[in-house]
Amino acid sequence: MDTIQIREEKLHDNIVIGVCLSLVGGFLDAYSYLLKGKVFANAQTGNLVLLFISAANGELHKFLKYIIPIVTFAFGIFISEFLKNKHYVKNYTRMVTVLVFEVLVIAAIGLTGTYFRYDIINSVISFIAALQVANFDKVDGNPIATTMITGNLKSSMINLAKYRAVKDIKYLYSFFKYLLIIASFGIGVSVGFITIQYYAEKSILLCELFIIIAFVMLQREEQLV
Repeated sequence: MDTIQIREEKLHDNIVIGVCLSLVGGFLDAYSYLLKGKVFANAQTGNLVLLFISAANGELHKFLKYIIPIVTFAFGIFISEFLKNKHYVKNYTRMVTVLVFEVLVIAAIGLTGTYFRYDIINSVISFIAALQVANFDKVDGNPIATTMITGNLKSSMINLAKYRAVKDIKYLYSFFKYLLIIASFGIGVSVGFITIQYYAEKSILLCELFIIIAFVMLQREEQLV
């Protein structure tokens, strides 16, 4: 593997970026659940559970409510992985594009979201959440998820167990980084809940601040290489 390939793999996985995008991930789940018909923008496991509960209860009219965000999330992951396999699309370019697209979409939702059906808004949020989690999937070389906590919780405990076994401090550092990402997601949920009480639909615009910070950190890492 040559130097350029190593550079491409190691670049742009700063902990600050992970924290900012985890705040966004938690916020978006709170936003879609509280304002858009109790659907999870990011937690597709939750949507699948609600889908099959509705089916078992004979509430087939709720089928599209839950299946649409699942499908659009899956499509976002597919698009992201397709672009990752295109060697002419550099990591930095791909990540910048995702952040700019996310900023524009969230602005559109905050300013015009009241004019569209819940299903449309939820599908759009699920799509950008998929782009985010697929393209910002590492912190300091460790795999993370910025739109859910299950995988992060698993990884945190794996690193804690490794530290207990071999006493290597790097595993303890990784454990605390995962806890920070998990806490950031939870804080994002709380911030979403509080701001929604005051600003309703426009509360989502607060996510722009977190994304801009992530964008600035991305630029900084590019310049440091």
